[in-house]
Amino acid sequence: MNNKYCKIPSLVKNNHNICSNAKLLYGDILLLCHQNGYCYASNKFLANSLGVSTRTITKLIKELKDANLVNIFYTNKNKRRIYIA
Repeated sequence: MNNKYCKIPSLVKNNHNICSNAKLLYGDILLLCHQNGYCYASNKFLANSLGVSTRTITKLIKELKDANLVNIFYTNKNKRRIYIA
């Protein structure tokens, strides 16, 4: 994700029910959704992007899902797709 920037919508930025790292993760997911309409990045990739652990990414994704900001679907090959809600 070098040489690119992400936009975090006001709806997400002003959401006091999610932490700052979840907001940054949302921005990264939104950027990665641009090409295919969904994000298929692994937790390891997302963790490297934000400088956190993969376990933290798991918690942040759950936070975004619980706030109804993303939807998670798994393909029949157990590959994850993250969609912006």
